[in-house]
Amino acid sequence: MNNNNNNNNNNNGDNRPLFQLTKEELMQDFEQVVRKIVNQMQVEQVSKDEKLALTRDETAGLLHVSLGTLNNWDKQGILKPSGRIGKRVYYSKEDVLAKLKGE
Repeated sequence: MNNNNNNNNNNNGDNRPLFQLTKEELMQDFEQVVRKIVNQMQVEQVSKDEKLALTRDETAGLLHVSLGTLNNWDKQGILKPSGRIGKRVYYSKEDVLAKLKGE
């Protein structure tokens, strides 16, 4: 049974690593991974910034109000949704930012 356990770890039956990296190679690989992650996060942030319409949840979060307040504002004409797709309500990002600035 011991032979099976050793053979499961690697093909040569001992504890030698399958490959070795120098510290510099490991750091280079690590830096490449971090750069890829940071670049992806930047791309995702740009995509969010380019949105033209916001959902009710996004709008409420940005304005720090409840969904009920958004409903009241809609009824009072304070902030009207810019459109609907099915049952989903969307607000113009431009209108929401104007409201955020107090316009």
